[in-house]
Amino acid sequence: MAEYLLRSSLNPNKVVKCTITFRSITNKGEEGEPVWVVEINTPEPHKDGGNISPVFIHYSSANDLDLAIKEATKEISAQIDWSPENPDSRAPFVCYNYPEDGDMSVDINSDVIVDIKDLLPSAGIDPSSIRVVINDVDVTSDLEIDGDPYNYKIRWFPTERVLDTYL
Repeated sequence: MAEYLLRSSLNPNKVVKCTITFRSITNKGEEGEPVWVVEINTPEPHKDGGNISPVFIHYSSANDLDLAIKEATKEISAQIDWSPENPDSRAPFVCYNYPEDGDMSVDINSDVIVDIKDLLPSAGIDPSSIRVVINDVDVTSDLEIDGDPYNYKIRWFPTERVLDTYL
């Protein structure tokens, strides 16, 4: 059994303990691999009263285990009373950008990089809400976005490099 902690981004003062336990091996999977039963549990009471039921994961490959644990944790977290939640009163902000604002001599081989952050308490940044328009052209579908809901790195690699500089 291992323990890990949950914290709500809107109430960073409350911490909830969860346990993860590899319970047993059950019948063999499709390719003859053992199938583990993993239990995710918390002693935290349900927000409507009573206990939060454990979530069981049946897996035969470690390839999808991280995602399964993440989904089970979301399921448990949704049943926890996280009050009092703090309001998400600050907008996300750009903490780094290249090229810099006003730079009129950007090499044609340059990529555009923007880092955005959302400070706690916060609901986080929805990556589907990110839009980038360059010279009146929406390049959102060409973006590479990496990070987590509180800190994303956005990269745009121009597909056509026909000018010496972007005006």
